[in-house]
Amino acid sequence: MINAIILAAGYSKRMGENKLSLNLNGQSIIEHVMDSVLSYNFNDIVLIGRDENVLKLSQKRGIKTIFNDKAIYGQSESIKLGIINSCDTDGYMFFTGDQPFIDTDTIRLLNYAFYKYKHSIIVPTFDSRRGSPVIFPKRFKDELLCLQGDTGGRIIIDKYKNDVRFIKLNSQLPLLDIDTPEDYKNILTIINRRTVRYV
Repeated sequence: MINAIILAAGYSKRMGENKLSLNLNGQSIIEHVMDSVLSYNFNDIVLIGRDENVLKLSQKRGIKTIFNDKAIYGQSESIKLGIINSCDTDGYMFFTGDQPFIDTDTIRLLNYAFYKYKHSIIVPTFDSRRGSPVIFPKRFKDELLCLQGDTGGRIIIDKYKNDVRFIKLNSQLPLLDIDTPEDYKNILTIINRRTVRYV
């Protein structure tokens, strides 16, 4: 079984406001991510957050919710808190809170890949672009707990290139994240086009 860890304690510096609370089709971005994660039968689900509203939304959904009081030191602190506060597992699947198009099919595909290549790091790609969520087998637990700063798990992926399985997706949408106002506008445009298409 795999544990899901939602990393949602960033400062949204390039956005200028809390991007996780931005509205998309009547829900905040982080709610879209939470609901997609909840749609899959994970061994354990933990959200690491900092914003009071995000923490409340997580608790309301029955997700194990941990406040990150060291978020200023970078994403590595959320990764460590997620591991420490989740139960024993075969692997850790790390989600970022700003990917509103992550969906059940993509989550299922990546989990299937993990069980096929159980000792490998699973990384989704589209047109050679790497993205999240990434799955790390339990054997990398100690190295994940030693991470420092805002590098996240990328340093481990680069170190163990021969242990990485890149899983190609059929669409870029699940990998799209939101860092800037321009990214948000782009996401809204995509949603509007999809809505018009199905009307």
